[in-house]
Amino acid sequence: MDGKQLQKSSGSTNIQDAKKLRDQILGKKARGEIVGSDAGKVTCRELLDDLLAHYEAGNAKPTTTRVFRWCIEANLKPYFGDVKAATLSTPKLKAYREKRKADGVTETTCNRELSILRIALNLGRKSTPAKVITMPFFPMVREDNARQGFLTDQQYTKLRDALPEFLKPLFVTAYHTGVRLGELLAWDWDQVDWNQAFITLKASETKSGHSRAVPILDGDMRTWLEWALKESNGGTAVFHRDGQPIKSFRRAWITACEAAGVPELKFHDLRRTAVRNMRRAGVPQVVRMKITGHRTDSMERRYNIVDIDDIKSAREMMQKRQKDEE
Repeated sequence: MDGKQLQKSSGSTNIQDAKKLRDQILGKKARGEIVGSDAGKVTCRELLDDLLAHYEAGNAKPTTTRVFRWCIEANLKPYFGDVKAATLSTPKLKAYREKRKADGVTETTCNRELSILRIALNLGRKSTPAKVITMPFFPMVREDNARQGFLTDQQYTKLRDALPEFLKPLFVTAYHTGVRLGELLAWDWDQVDWNQAFITLKASETKSGHSRAVPILDGDMRTWLEWALKESNGGTAVFHRDGQPIKSFRRAWITACEAAGVPELKFHDLRRTAVRNMRRAGVPQVVRMKITGHRTDSMERRYNIVDIDDIKSAREMMQKRQKDEE
C-alpha cells in the first residue's frame, strides 16, 4: 500500500475472513484513515505548534492567541510535548487533569486546557494528509455555570490594603468596572481620557470584538490610576510593575487573599461583584453589559449575585407593601 506491502493476519484459515479483513483495510485507506507511517510519528508538540501558527495567521483574535500560547508553553507542552498523537489515550488525559488539580487549578481550568489540546488534534485530523488518525476520548467534567463568589465592601477594603502597591490599581479598577483581566492587562495610557473620565477599549483587545468605553470613577479608582501613571517610568502599560507590564501575580494574589480572610476568592469574582454593585446602584442592564463587555443578557444572568443582603432588602420591601395595604 502506497508502494509498500502491507501484511496482516486475519487470525483465521477461512478465505472469507481474509477477504473481509482485506476489504476493511481498503475501506480505511479510501476514507483516509491509513496514510502510511508518518502520522504515527507526529507529536503533540507539532500539533500544538500548528494550532498557534493557524491562529497567528489571522484565524483567532490576538487576545485568544496570547492566552493559548501561554497555556501551551506553560502547561501543555511540558506534559504532552513528546507524546505521539497516535498513542495519546484517555488515561493519559485523566492523569494530566489530576496533576493540574494537584497544582491547585479548578476543574474548569482543566477543561479549558484540555480543550486547547483537543482543538489541536482536530486541526491535525482535518489536515491533508491527516496528522491524526483517531481521536481519544477527552475526560471533560461538567461545569456549574452559576457564579457565586463576590466581595463585600468591607472585604474589598481589607484586600486592597493587603495587596502590594503595584497590584492595587488593577484590583481597584476590576472591582469597580468588572472588565475582564485579559482586557485590563492590554490597556495602554493612550486609551485613558482623564478629562472625559473614561477609558476606550479597542475592538482588537476585547473578547467580544467590539470597542467600548469604561468610566473612571472618582475616589479609589482615579487615585490608584493616577498613582500608576506617576510610577510608570515612561512605560505604556496602565497596569505595570516598575514600568513593566504585569503578566502574572498568582502568588501575590493568594497571599493577600489569605491575609484579608478571603482565601477562596478568584480574580474573576471581581467581575461578578462589579455587576452586582452596578445593579444595586441602579445602572440599567444594557449599560452594565456595555461596561463589562457581556454580549447577551443570558451571559450576565449566569452570575448568581443574589446574596443575603438582597434577600433582606426584598423582605423589607415586601413587608412595607404589606403594611401599606393594611
